[in-house]
Amino acid sequence: HLSTLQILEPQLRKVIVRGNLDDDIFQVPLHWHEDHDEIITVLEGKLKVTVGKETKIYTPESGDAFVPRGAPHALESLKGVPCVITERTNPTDFDTKELFFRNFFALPGGPDSAGLLPIMQVFYHGDMYPVFPIHLGWLEKAFVIIFGGYIAPLVGYRLKYKNLKKVS
Repeated sequence: HLSTLQILEPQLRKVIVRGNLDDDIFQVPLHWHEDHDEIITVLEGKLKVTVGKETKIYTPESGDAFVPRGAPHALESLKGVPCVITERTNPTDFDTKELFFRNFFALPGGPDSAGLLPIMQVFYHGDMYPVFPIHLGWLEKAFVIIFGGYIAPLVGYRLKYKNLKKVS
């Protein structure tokens, strides 16, 4: 795999990007969150972080990239550059983010081959909204609510994980 996600604590995740020259770049498309901020720290390598209209290359020396709730943001690795980052949330007890990742990576066939409805269902339950070419937060939120909150369950899609309770 070109990248690996590790859950270090419920609200601290580590992403390791292999960065081989023949790998695709690691990319998180433009999106926003309504209920949490994100703090991204580059431990090794470089990461391109876009927040709003500003794009900056972060390194271990750059300090944290703070992404306030409501701000459109995207992440992208650099071709051929290995990268290790951590991502944490504010508030620190925001279990929704952990559930987002569990459900996102549990999508049938994986996130890359899942259709619009199951992805929007994960977004709906995970405080995640895509950014359209003309950013209108109310429309992006309505899109996720309609497709992820109503249509997906109506046609039979269900989340794999509903809470963080451990199954014994």
